[in-house]
This record gives sequence, structure tokens and C-alpha cells, in this order.
Amino acid sequence: MRPSPKYEAEYTLPEIEVHEVPVEKHPHIPARRILDRVVLGGSDGVIEAVSMTAALNGAGVAFHTILVAGFAFAVAGGISMFFSTYLSNRSEIDLLRIDVNRERMEIETEPEEERAELEELLKKEGYQQKEVDVIMGRLVKNKELWLKTQLSHELRLHMEDLETDPLARPGSAGSAFFALAIVSLSPYAFASGRFEALLFSLVLSLASLFALASRAFTPKHFNWRSGLESVAVGAFAASILYALGLAISAA
Repeated sequence: MRPSPKYEAEYTLPEIEVHEVPVEKHPHIPARRILDRVVLGGSDGVIEAVSMTAALNGAGVAFHTILVAGFAFAVAGGISMFFSTYLSNRSEIDLLRIDVNRERMEIETEPEEERAELEELLKKEGYQQKEVDVIMGRLVKNKELWLKTQLSHELRLHMEDLETDPLARPGSAGSAFFALAIVSLSPYAFASGRFEALLFSLVLSLASLFALASRAFTPKHFNWRSGLESVAVGAFAASILYALGLAISAA
């Protein structure tokens, strides 16, 4: 559908110089949403596993029982993390589709109102009137581009999210939970004493938490404060559960 003559008359595009696109000097984190799920699932797996094994250790439970219980916990937790993330992601995508369809309908049926809203948003972001006229002059000739811009500025949504793999984020979260829970559990397979097993489990778990929370796997975005905060949370949880285990064993 061509835009009305009114729009074309109102928005006259100036001559645009074409410049070479510069190379990005500060690239963004690739697959950011996948990494977020890895951090979430892995952190949950570490904290819950090290706390649970510490409690069983303090209670005097045999290592064989700790290994069996820990492995069952890792599997169950990974499955739970996968499905909870999958359902949450599906709900988010469903809501995004509703918003996309509503905005598309409003652009078709109420173009004046939608245009006025977008113009106001662009001005609030610092664009001058001449710049707004140039932008709108392009958008009214391309309804899909207009829709994407309207969603981005009005609702902070991106249509590209509809094209993401529905299993990528859930799979990343569930796998990270399982893998990191096994890391916390592994010392009970080879340690000879309770204190040794507890110590190795804590060291591996806290190192994993620091690496995840600090984004150590993306050096340009490394944040040691976030890493230390996560370590403090993990150490506190393990200490409380270990003390609870000791109290149960002494009762």
C-alpha cells in the first residue's frame, strides 16, 4: 500500500551522503541472551548443589548417598530449569506477537496517531524537528520498518526476538544447571575425608560462581565486583546449610 500524497508532501527527503560504515571498536557481547541463561542456570546449579551437599556432609551422610542424591538433584534441577525457562520464553514470545499485531493494526488504521506518538518519542530522545521529518519520511514509505521502529521506541521491543530458537535459551539454562551442579558434587567421588570433600566442593563452586557472575568468559566485559557478590552469596548459603547439617547430626 503506497502512503498517501499527504505524507509524501509533508516529508521531503534531503540529499543523503553515503559514508563507509566504520568497524565496531567496542563489540557487544555475542548471544547475550544465551549467556544470560547460562549464568542464571549455572549459578542456581552451583549454589543449590554446594549448599545441599554441604548440609548432607555436615549431617554425616555417607558419600555414596551424597553422590546419588546429588546426581538426582542435578538431573531434576536441570530438567526443571529447562522447562521453566521454556515456558517463560514461550509466554514472552506470545506477548510479543500480540504487541506486534496490535501495533501493525494501529499503523494501518490510525496512522496519524501512531505517527504523532513516534514523533514525540524521537523528540524526547533528542532528535530535532528536521531529523524527525527525515526519519518519518522514510518510515511512511516502509510499513514494516515503521512497525519495527514503533515497537523499539514505544514498547522497547524487537521483532527479531520472534525469530529466536525456542530451545536455545531453555537448553542453555538447563544444561548449565546440570553441569555446574555436577562440578559442586564431583569432590565427593574422590575425596577421602569430609573436610577435604567440603573444601574442594567449596573451592570449585565459588570459583565457578565468580567466573559466571564476573563474565570472565568475555574479558572485555569482566566485572569482578559482581563475581565477588556471587561468591559471597554462595559461601553464605553453603555455610548456613552446613551448620544446619551439623545441628541435625548432633541432635
